[in-house]
Amino acid sequence: MAMNDALLLGAITIVSFVLAFYGAAAGLILGHLRLPLLGYYLPSAASASATNLAISGLGALTGTIRHARAGRISLRVLALMGIPSVAGAVLGAWVMLKVDADWARIFVGGFLMVSGINLVYSHPEEGGTVLFNRGLRMALEILIGLALGFLAVVTGLMMGSMRLPMMIKWLRIDPRVAVGSNMAVGCLTAFAGVISFWSQGKEFHLTPLLIIAPPTILGGWLGAKWTGKIRKESLALLVGWMVAGSGLVMVGEGLWRSAAKWLG
Repeated sequence: MAMNDALLLGAITIVSFVLAFYGAAAGLILGHLRLPLLGYYLPSAASASATNLAISGLGALTGTIRHARAGRISLRVLALMGIPSVAGAVLGAWVMLKVDADWARIFVGGFLMVSGINLVYSHPEEGGTVLFNRGLRMALEILIGLALGFLAVVTGLMMGSMRLPMMIKWLRIDPRVAVGSNMAVGCLTAFAGVISFWSQGKEFHLTPLLIIAPPTILGGWLGAKWTGKIRKESLALLVGWMVAGSGLVMVGEGLWRSAAKWLG
């Protein structure tokens, strides 16, 4: 490993630990910020997505076990959303390996921009009033699982921040059960995506996972003890602008490379 690569990997590891600590303390998942860093260390957007998902999945595994022991995971939700999410992850991995790397970078960067701006301007809302009949609710759960599973692998993010509000506001799932079930579905989706990447080619890189994952898990465990001591709104604002900025850089770089290829 070249010295520059080693220094970059060390910097990503430190940043990931800090993000996990503060993210766990404020109840946020900060894989958005780890993803662009991995994108510059690894050779392709698919590599960054797979590695980021693996780290996030490992971080979510301990939480999933804890929620399961406390009875906060619904087997019904896990079946109706988890299985389609796994199918979407497999499809997303196949698509990610087939598309041009620069266009993939543009897509991921654009998603990060939207996600970051949403963090900056979103405001917490209480409950929802929309109810669905049983059949439509089941169809909606399956559709949400499939769509977010696909997006999770294509973007390299677990999509929990999108899935959780849908569970609570649209599907009227008890918030405590929604939190546990959301983490379990995200964990399953992450591992399904990683396995799909690994089985389809050499896009999965084990070294950064082995180096980055343990400090990240430790940071999340330590940060959880500080929950409530950091203002969630302030952290969301800071993270939002950083995510949007990193997304803008990725889009610009992808467009620049695509234009250079086109101009020949």
